Amino acid sequence: MKTKNNRLLRVGENIRALLSKHILLDQFYADDLNNIIVTITEVQPSKDLRHAKVFVSSVGNDEKKVAEALNGFSNTLSMLVAKELKTKYSPKLSFFPDLSFANANKINKLME
Repeated sequence: MKTKNNRLLRVGENIRALLSKHILLDQFYADDLNNIIVTITEVQPSKDLRHAKVFVSSVGNDEKKVAEALNGFSNTLSMLVAKELKTKYSPKLSFFPDLSFANANKINKLME
């Protein structure tokens, strides 16, 4: 199994913190995301730092719809992150639903 290097992990955590801050402060207007709690669970930047996969979760809502709504604002969010991220390239963000919690619940129910 191949492990990620520390730089990619640090950059991913920095992107996650910046995205969380911008989503929390509502620095973009998204009608689809009103009164929805969005959690960014993981960010996986590519090796060249030009792309990043962002996994999102939400409480009580469909993660796929939340990911689609955030993908609509990916250019705006990429621009906001690029202003504060101190890397040579700013990554293009792609949002995906994080289904690991739902899968873990299914496994727990099957084990019971």
